[in-house]
Amino acid sequence: MGIIVLIGITAVFIFCFFLYACIKTKSTGISQYSPFKEWMGKTVTMDKETTVLTEKVKQYNDKNYPYLLLDSLHPSWPYLDERIELGDYILVEKFPAGAKFHIEKAVQFTAGVSGNSTPFVFGTISYNGKNHKIGYQWGTMDIAKFMDKVKACWQFHPTPWQSLADTAYYELPEAEWW
Repeated sequence: MGIIVLIGITAVFIFCFFLYACIKTKSTGISQYSPFKEWMGKTVTMDKETTVLTEKVKQYNDKNYPYLLLDSLHPSWPYLDERIELGDYILVEKFPAGAKFHIEKAVQFTAGVSGNSTPFVFGTISYNGKNHKIGYQWGTMDIAKFMDKVKACWQFHPTPWQSLADTAYYELPEAEWW
């Protein structure tokens, strides 16, 4: 009887472990991949007004960078006012063009349930003595290319620090389990 209970407890433990491993958000550093590697360690000047926010439900799990940055070029910008009104975002501060952004690292997060990957650039935005550690979601996967097994399926929208849009597609690794 004791061996059956031990096997049962072990099976439940193994099931819980695999369930956790499947649904947890995975991440991997992508600072060494283009187009991120061209920006790592640099301080850039924002050409556009930017908005610093906090999120009700975080898109990423890096506590060192508690704020999210959006700008008028970002794909999520059209929904900003609605998301603030719904309470999904809380406006922290708006920075005018000319703010400095020191880019420190890039990480790709993959949601465990959906499998959706999201690359982020992390760093510090500064203006007139005010500093915020932020994450900036940068890059979207072209699903058609991905489904056709094209590895270079990531495209990057213009950022507030770029003068020209980058129309190339890039290959990024999938986020790792641990």
